[in-house]
Parts: sequence; C-alpha cells; structure tokens
Amino acid sequence: MNTLKFYMVTFFIICSVPYVCNAQIDYNQRNTQASLDVMQYSIKNNHNSNKNAKGSPFINETFEVLKFKKFGNKVFSGRYDANLGEMQIRRENDTIALNANENFEITFVSSNKTYKTLSYIDNDGISKRGFLVVLNETDSIALLKEEVIKFHEEKPSTNGYDKAKPAEYKRVKDTYYYKIGEHVSVLPQKRKEFTKLFPEHSRKLEVFIKKNKISLKKEDDLISLFKHIGTL
Repeated sequence: MNTLKFYMVTFFIICSVPYVCNAQIDYNQRNTQASLDVMQYSIKNNHNSNKNAKGSPFINETFEVLKFKKFGNKVFSGRYDANLGEMQIRRENDTIALNANENFEITFVSSNKTYKTLSYIDNDGISKRGFLVVLNETDSIALLKEEVIKFHEEKPSTNGYDKAKPAEYKRVKDTYYYKIGEHVSVLPQKRKEFTKLFPEHSRKLEVFIKKNKISLKKEDDLISLFKHIGTL
C-alpha cells in the first residue's frame, strides 16, 4: 500500500512540473511586459507622416534582435530612430518607444552594438538625455557616439531653372563624447585640448597619438586611443 502511494505521489509531481514551469514563464513574461509598459511613451511616428521622403530615419530600417541588460538573456526586436532619438521595440501586438529618462543598456545581438541612455551636453552646450552608442568603456572612462539623422523638407523649384528637391532623411556626421565619472561631454578634436583631459598622462598621450598617427576624428583611431588610456 505504501509503495502504491509512493508511485502515485511521484506520478502527480512529474505531471505537475510542466504546468509549474509554464506558469513561471507566463509570470515572467507578464512581469517583463509590465516593466516595458511603464518605461515607454507613444511613438511620434515621423516615418509614416513623411513616407514619401528619400532615405530613412532609422539606423537600420528592419527590426533586429536585441537584449536589455536588465532583462538578462530574454530577446526582443528593435530599431533606433536617429531622427527622433527613439529606441523602438516591437512587441506581439504593438510597437513602443522607450522613455529615454529611464536607465537602459541595450545590445543588438548580431552587431554587438550597445546603446545606453545618458545625460550629456552637446556641441551647443545644451543638456540632453538620450541613447548613445558605447564604443569603449572601463570603470572610469568611456568613449561614446551620438547618431543623428536630420529631416530636410521638400524644396520646390523657385524659378523654373533650379531643380526641386524632394523631402529627405539624411545622416549627419556622428558626434563623439567622453564620459568620466557621471560627466558626459563632447570629445575635443584638437590634440592639446584632448590631452588636457588627462593631465597626469598628457605627455604619454602626446607620444602615443604622434607615434600611431591617431586622428581624433576617426572612430577606429579613437577606440584604439581609449583602449590605450585604459592601460595607463
């Protein structure tokens, strides 16, 4: 009799495990969706309103697989609107834009490209908050990049001789930033101004920049330079 009870209890436990696991998965999914619901705002949808324009407001038009650091290995589908500074996430029944006032670290899986939401000061001295690309990062310093696509309105011909210009999305030159502590500012493009950021290593940096023919306007050179700074 005791043996029969043992087998019955064991059978019940085995049968229950999938339901418990599924319930846990459903709970985690609902919890993740609820978190995203709080961290979103409605999409401005400029792409639809300017659908006849040349080019695209997105860095990549198609939605790509990405991961949030805060959600572990769970995968999502998203794309970055560099005209509005929106990170769009496509869900089962809708597409949302993340609220940049929240703290996000998002990595696109195929390219290993990471975006972070940060507060920073742009070229015009204006304080902003948005998504910046992380090019190199240590505990004390980071090299970041701002991607911008501008929208140009349609320009009709004014005198019959000049050509009309269609509306167009056009990517502008990327802006590079440095982060020390919590301070994020535009990266100087002149050697002397740059080395002043690191007074204790300025001479070593002068030598490294000159020896390796580093351009402070080239992304690959900047990444090499910041990797070197991380060793000092």
